Amino acid sequence: MAATITTTTTTTMDAPLTLLLQDQPTQEVVVSATNRALALPEIVFEILACLEAQGELCPQQVQASLRACTLVNRTWFFDANIFLYRSPYISGRGSEVKVNNLVRTLTTTNRGLYVRSLSRCKVELWEMFPSLDKLFEPCPRLASLDLCFRSGENGHLMEPFETEAFKILSPTVAQGMAHVQVLDLTSVSINSVTKDDTAYADAALNCISACTRLQKLVTSRADWTHIKTISKNLSELSISFVAPPDLKASVELAPSLVNLTHLHLHHVPQALPSYDFTRVLAQYCRSLTNLDICSESITSHGLEMMVMHNPRLVSIHLRNCPDTYAAAVLEHPPLNLEHFDMGTVDPQLMLKALTVCPKLASTGKSSPRNNNTVEFWSRFLEQARQIKELHVERWSDFHSKDLFFNTVLPKLGPQLVRIWFGWRDLLGCDELERVLTSCDRLQVLRAPVKGNGQNLVRCFRVVAARSRLREVKLFGDNVKFCDDDKRRMQRFLPVLSSFSS
Repeated sequence: MAATITTTTTTTMDAPLTLLLQDQPTQEVVVSATNRALALPEIVFEILACLEAQGELCPQQVQASLRACTLVNRTWFFDANIFLYRSPYISGRGSEVKVNNLVRTLTTTNRGLYVRSLSRCKVELWEMFPSLDKLFEPCPRLASLDLCFRSGENGHLMEPFETEAFKILSPTVAQGMAHVQVLDLTSVSINSVTKDDTAYADAALNCISACTRLQKLVTSRADWTHIKTISKNLSELSISFVAPPDLKASVELAPSLVNLTHLHLHHVPQALPSYDFTRVLAQYCRSLTNLDICSESITSHGLEMMVMHNPRLVSIHLRNCPDTYAAAVLEHPPLNLEHFDMGTVDPQLMLKALTVCPKLASTGKSSPRNNNTVEFWSRFLEQARQIKELHVERWSDFHSKDLFFNTVLPKLGPQLVRIWFGWRDLLGCDELERVLTSCDRLQVLRAPVKGNGQNLVRCFRVVAARSRLREVKLFGDNVKFCDDDKRRMQRFLPVLSSFSS
């Protein structure tokens, strides 16, 4: 027979609510009104979500608050721990908790309580085989994985290390990796010089093959000499080759890379050029929107073909490329191009880019070569009606601060959304305040500064009422912002989501 429950209440807010089980009169459960209110899922979620949103501003304070939340009751304990262990590493000196170590030490019955919502994870593959076995079992929602093969000071393997474990993935690991959509192998050191390094390369290729639903791949110092397969769902590829695939392997891979939207090809010193690979991609890829490339990865003719076949490009970043590469892009300029970083180029190419690309909103770190005159910048400002981002690398690029503050800033300031200053271009409090007052729409600011934290924070208070700033990064010698300064920033800039120094 089901138990009947009777309750007695009083008018006092924190007076206990007594629940009596009539068929078990000896048991009595006392639940206060405060505890009952604190157990409401809506309250728990809103508070924890608010704390997580403030994580970039004061990570240590947020972690301390989350740990305090775990002590409220059982509901808070479970939910707060999900937020606390959502990230792969808990930041803050002395409080690093590696997820694979956490999973390894927990009992089987308790693992799900901590990591059931884990979606992003960074794993140090000290013992890859057992670590990954223990990782995928309790983490069914894991979609983003960052693998780090630990190495010694000179990039060699640290002992003890079972290289045989890298050659074949166990069924459990392979099944778990099949659900991974984002794979980051940036920390994997692959140099096909020693036998152990070859095992590294084989392990990386095995991981890539196992991720059948992979959408984003990030890797550096990669050896793709023996690559066989890759996910057909891949849309973002960021890679720097030590040994790129040859022409035959590139042709075999090309059908799997036709859906690429983001392509970042970088260069490793003393590595082989990847001209065959990019020449094949230029023929197959038709969906690129973001292209980040260097001269060691593609020829100027190959770049021209790639841009011509991808008219939906919105961002192009050329790294250390001669002027012929920028000219190749402008032969068939994408009509929707919004960001074009040409590096240091002939000033006429910068002016041409503004003319033929009507939606160009940012020239990145582009700067004119040997023609930093008032006349040039006057022509630049006449055509820069869509420019919303400006990067000031060195004051010498504008001859002096006066040219920037008197000519460029008054013209571009009202339309700028993002502005970056190079680390040599120190701003004083007065100059920082002038930038803030001139840029009404500014959302992102990164600048080197001089002065104490209180005076610099006071500059932001001047524009607090109309500020749209969401991200602020200030740096410089002997500039320190205490926690009180950060709290002040957050108090009078409520839309600010990131403040770092």
